[in-house]
Amino acid sequence: MQLWKLPEISIAPEQIGTLFGFPITNTLLGTWIAIIVLLIVFGFGLRKRNLIPSGLQNALEWMIEFLLGLVEGVSGKEKGKRFFPLVATFFIFIMVANLLDVIPGVDTLGTVHGAAHPVQLGPIALLFGEDSNKLIPWLRPATTDLNLNISMAIVSVVATQFFGFHVLGSKEQLSKYFNFRALFTKGPMGLVDVFVGLLEVVSELGRIISFSFRLFGNVFAGSVLLAVFAFLLPVVATVVFIPFEMFVAIIQAFVFSFLTLLFMEVGTTSHEGHHEAGEEVGEHSVAAAH
Repeated sequence: MQLWKLPEISIAPEQIGTLFGFPITNTLLGTWIAIIVLLIVFGFGLRKRNLIPSGLQNALEWMIEFLLGLVEGVSGKEKGKRFFPLVATFFIFIMVANLLDVIPGVDTLGTVHGAAHPVQLGPIALLFGEDSNKLIPWLRPATTDLNLNISMAIVSVVATQFFGFHVLGSKEQLSKYFNFRALFTKGPMGLVDVFVGLLEVVSELGRIISFSFRLFGNVFAGSVLLAVFAFLLPVVATVVFIPFEMFVAIIQAFVFSFLTLLFMEVGTTSHEGHHEAGEEVGEHSVAAAH
């Protein structure tokens, strides 16, 4: 009898049950758990808001102030207050969802499916035996589900466009993508501006793919790494890979939220403002040279 086999890697989330006929996957369960954890943590941390914070309240306020300072440092106080709720939500949710991966049992406990001789205790399957690679884990980190990542990427792109229309106005926002007026003001050279605008449209759509696959690839690869090494070298996985995965979890949350912030800042900055600023710099440089 073989002691164990490496688990089968499934990119798509596995269904673990139904709720009122609605399929429940292990990543959806991970999403619910992440939301519940956030509600509990912020509920306990902010239920008694003291003037001099301590304990959990102090940690939460420090994190919020750090994120607010970061957002305002990039976008200024006025736009920073508009961008902060979305950027902070992305960071905190993705970080908590990613950190679920380091909890014992995630990706390693579940139900044996289609096993000839399942080694199990009740509904829980232990990862050894000939059928150990037929495990369907009960819980997977939410961000290993590409559907969730694409949804968050769409929210990021749509929010960027919303703020762009709100700050710049419809005319200037649309002119960044459909600058057909350049054909009449610049002649044949205006084709370059038209082509650049169309590339911006493609870039916005490509941003959805890059956002979602970057987050998915890093978190999913780390989840597989932890699951495999948990079987091969449990002690090494705990000492070496879990701290590393915690670091990656925070970094990936920061990258997603910070890129969203940068794109919203660029998307709400007038091209004419950039042009005028460039002309002023040029005039000052000429004056300094004289």
